[in-house]
Amino acid sequence: MTAPYDDSTQKEWKERKGKIEGYYREMGQVGTTGNEKVSSIIITKSGDKLVIQFSDGDGILYEIIEDLVSPLRMIKTLSNDEIEKFKKLTK
Repeated sequence: MTAPYDDSTQKEWKERKGKIEGYYREMGQVGTTGNEKVSSIIITKSGDKLVIQFSDGDGILYEIIEDLVSPLRMIKTLSNDEIEKFKKLTK
């Protein structure tokens, strides 16, 4: 039985996979790249929505997608008022 991809494609995929895994390893086993600890961890599934709120109150709405390289798809930017509406939906 032959492999579905030629050797060069398999090598390229292994290199990409290694870089991705290495990046997450560098995050300090559940921290940031500077080995600072994160304030929270959210376990989510593909299709769920994520709101990131910045220190100025505004933020961004993302959708979780099934992509190993870029698992977040930006939907739109949010004002502080819009974020407050999302907070009310989750209480």
